[in-house]
Amino acid sequence: MDRLTTIHTNNAISQDLPAVLYASFINYIDRSERTTQTYLTNLRQFVAWLHYAGITRPTRADILAYRSYLLSEHDAIRFDAAAPEGWSYRGGRVRCSANTAAQYLRTVCQFFTWASAEGYYPNVAANIHAPKVRHDTHRKEALAPAEVLAIEESIRARAAERTTTASWRKRDPKGSAARAEEQGKRLYALYLLAVNAGLRCVELSRANVRDLQRRRGQAFLYVWGKGHSEADTKKPLASEVYDAIKDYLATRETPATPDAPLFVSTSNRSAGQRLEARTISQMLKHAMQAAGYDSDRLTAHSLRHTAGTAVQAISGDLYKTQLYMRHANPATTEIYLHNQTDDEQANLAASLFAYYHAAGGEQAKNTR
Repeated sequence: MDRLTTIHTNNAISQDLPAVLYASFINYIDRSERTTQTYLTNLRQFVAWLHYAGITRPTRADILAYRSYLLSEHDAIRFDAAAPEGWSYRGGRVRCSANTAAQYLRTVCQFFTWASAEGYYPNVAANIHAPKVRHDTHRKEALAPAEVLAIEESIRARAAERTTTASWRKRDPKGSAARAEEQGKRLYALYLLAVNAGLRCVELSRANVRDLQRRRGQAFLYVWGKGHSEADTKKPLASEVYDAIKDYLATRETPATPDAPLFVSTSNRSAGQRLEARTISQMLKHAMQAAGYDSDRLTAHSLRHTAGTAVQAISGDLYKTQLYMRHANPATTEIYLHNQTDDEQANLAASLFAYYHAAGGEQAKNTR
């Protein structure tokens, strides 16, 4: 591709931003398939906004306007190459969280940094900062031990109920019952791996049967973790979690060969295929809702957050919690201190109230 010549006249950019640059940037970044998809999604959102706002030659002011747009309530739009306008409505109005807005804006800034370095377009996003994201709080709630058990019991009870109901069907009752049993055991195993081993949905999706091993009486799952290119992290499992996985595999209709996905679909359309991370996330969310725990702050990732919070409570050691949760940065692990901090702050608030009334009351007596 020939380098584009950009001319500035009265601080205006005379060269349109060609769409082909976005594809060139995606080819340049050289990231994993999942990360590349994230970059692509973020750029598509930016391009949709450019079309929506009628901008063909973005300037620094436009990038600042885009940041404000993300953080304010706005029409839910998406990139749509088939639409004449280049975008279409998703429906309703939305507001991005600071974290989401920061992710979108960082991609845009990286794009213009690259475009400028290659001589394609000026870096109109230079020194524009993404919204500040606080790391001392966590957007998702952690479950209490009683709530963890309540969801676990709900999964078991609903699985048993569905298996019984399926066995009464007039058409293929045996097959329907077997499928319902497999689905119940699969969900139970997924839940335990999330809330006990602290695995992410994408890690559950990536796991293969061969990654589950047992040596010298100890069970392990080799995890393909965040930022890695293969399953290279050995994660010890509680024996009950290992048994739940083996129980699921024993009832699975699809052969559990070593190279097969650990968790597979049972639907007619995709039977035997690997469960996607989004599907697993939805399954776990629905399991929490079915047990009566329905909140925007309770998601599948809350189960991992629950595991980290509980490990910190048990060990009292931030380093041990960091190892268990496989965090590269100890600052990330500090989010699991929130329960301890909340309790300490609550105790201080109660003590302060008592101090005011006790000390103030004594002083009041002395002034009479």
